[in-house]
Amino acid sequence: MIELDGLKTGGNAWTFRRVGGIYQAQIKTVEDLKALSALDPKLWVALSCPVNDLEIDDKTLELLDYDEDGRVRIEEVITAVNWVLARLSDVDGLFKGSDLPLAAINTQDVEGQALLASAQQILANTGHAGATHITVAQSGNTSKIFGMSRFNGDGVISTEAVDEPEIKQLILEIIDCVGSSTDRSGEQGVDQAKLDQFTQELQAYDQWWSAGEAESDNKVFPLGESTPRAYRALIAVEKKLDDYFARCQLAAFDSRAQEPLNHDVGLYKQIAQDDFSTHSAEVERLPIARISSVVELPLITGINPEWNARFDAFLTSIIEPMKFGTPESLSLSEWGEVKARFNDYRKWRNAKPETGVEKLGISRARELLHGKILGKLASFLKEDLALAPKMKSVDAVEKLARYNRDLIKLLNNFVNFNDFYATDRSAIFQAGTLYLDGRECRLCLRVGDPAKHSALAGLSRAFVAYCECKRKDAKDKFYVAAVFSAGDSANLIVGRNGLFQDRKGALWDAQIVRLIENPISIREAFLMPYVRLGRFIGTQLEKWAVTRDKDIKTQMETGVQPGSVKASKSDKTGVFSGAGSTAGMLAAGGIALGAVGAGIASLFDTIKALQWWELPLILIAVMLMISFPSMLIAWLKLRKRTLAPLLDASGWAVNGRTLINAHLGRVLTMKASLPIGASSLLDNQPKVRTGLWLALGITVVAAAVGWAFMIL
Repeated sequence: MIELDGLKTGGNAWTFRRVGGIYQAQIKTVEDLKALSALDPKLWVALSCPVNDLEIDDKTLELLDYDEDGRVRIEEVITAVNWVLARLSDVDGLFKGSDLPLAAINTQDVEGQALLASAQQILANTGHAGATHITVAQSGNTSKIFGMSRFNGDGVISTEAVDEPEIKQLILEIIDCVGSSTDRSGEQGVDQAKLDQFTQELQAYDQWWSAGEAESDNKVFPLGESTPRAYRALIAVEKKLDDYFARCQLAAFDSRAQEPLNHDVGLYKQIAQDDFSTHSAEVERLPIARISSVVELPLITGINPEWNARFDAFLTSIIEPMKFGTPESLSLSEWGEVKARFNDYRKWRNAKPETGVEKLGISRARELLHGKILGKLASFLKEDLALAPKMKSVDAVEKLARYNRDLIKLLNNFVNFNDFYATDRSAIFQAGTLYLDGRECRLCLRVGDPAKHSALAGLSRAFVAYCECKRKDAKDKFYVAAVFSAGDSANLIVGRNGLFQDRKGALWDAQIVRLIENPISIREAFLMPYVRLGRFIGTQLEKWAVTRDKDIKTQMETGVQPGSVKASKSDKTGVFSGAGSTAGMLAAGGIALGAVGAGIASLFDTIKALQWWELPLILIAVMLMISFPSMLIAWLKLRKRTLAPLLDASGWAVNGRTLINAHLGRVLTMKASLPIGASSLLDNQPKVRTGLWLALGITVVAAAVGWAFMIL
């Protein structure tokens, strides 16, 4: 790490810290904040970041994202910094990330004075009157801020804001008729627009009623107050009676039409098995009474049973009060007169304005219009709006409290990556810690789609394990990309399970679902050729053992040796026999053993000729010759291991390389170690360092073979 002081950019003497392969501007003073807008964007570590999946309050990022596009960019960060500097007279609290001191608010202008008044009102409403500091929780507690105050300056009155029962009832009626507005406290209430709409609908409804009542000869209301009920009874049967009289007129015109118009007996046979205790659509579709050439409607008997209730309402509401027809029937002309008596009412009713206040009735509507209660509610709304200047800065108070707590933290993860390169804290993009394979991985990023993320993350040169995290009491699962930067990758395979602990301390079951394989350490690269050779030998031995086991099984089942069968087949083709083949193999084996023996003897002769200190050097040289290519490739990749592609794949725009060196890698991935003062009980089995012994053994064999070839 290198720090350079005194570099001037935009008139400010900046301090730059050389870490992660780039120079990172340090935010240490108020002058640094003031000069941030003049800092060359090429010197910012990040150019933009998403507003979600970060370990910083989402609401703070949403306030920064003033264009609401889901991303925070340089210009939005600069705007936030400049706004905070204008609103605070003392910015020391910014660098502490503490609660907002009221004394630090700049009251030299009207906006600052309103902001201080709002902060004091918030503290009073939340039960902290007289406090010298305001917290983010207090400034964002809208239910207490506005719920504890009768009026809150938003121009909405809820039932909780008034004590008078008649005003409460009026508010509920307005909400029921024309809808509601949401108060800042979260309650439903009414504003001036809803009150005006309600009043206008009351007036329209009253004018409509007055127009009907103005008729002196009762043409509009032929049955007085019973007219609406009678009209509903008329409408219920009107089309059915019109259909009946039209059918009777056709039957009177031609008697042959009478039977078809009544339906034949086949219909009754079809529905005979139905349950007539319930509604029957087929019966309802039949005429209301039997069709005949006499154009009259029976009033006493012979009515379709599905229409009995509606027809009885028609009789009791209209026919009997108006005394139409004879006691037994109603003629076509009388039916026409019945409808004519309701023509004016029909026209008046069709002219009814579409309002929600009709449910109140004309009596309640006129009571409200001619009373003083509407004016009283209007005065309450004016009183509430009078508090608007004092309460309008409530949102600004929360914004300032959040910036005072979080802004420097954001800058240390945006202008520079100080939090990431520090060993005592985590960056905002580090989602938590993964425990897996005896290691603790601190560099874990939340990702949406591992397949999509890995396409770009592979350029990081890091070993990345994508894990699916879930728990029983959580509805949604999520994925993290965990970087393994220390140890080895021998046991890191898809399907392995671990435990993920998020930044809030919650534990999640984690399972590896995808890997990006890259070298983790030089040590792993040194042992990798021997590990691969050991795996190859183990695989070949396993294959040979399986083949040998099959041959033995075949011999036991058939009593014939597999070699003898092959030999007999060879005899038929004129090639060598089984016995000849065996002799040839033995001869070849003898020659090979002789060569190996001679080589080993020569090796021992050569070793005897060496000085005691020359043998270790030769062994080390051979081991380096085998491992050096793998170590070189690993070193080239590790020195280019970088964080930037991982963040870019997560939606960031990182402006520098942000390298992850070996020291930081050991901090980000910590291996298990025994605590200080712990005691260890060793078992009786000798512990063999398999990788090292395997490397030494293979090296010795390789050296022996090499010397043998040289001698032979």
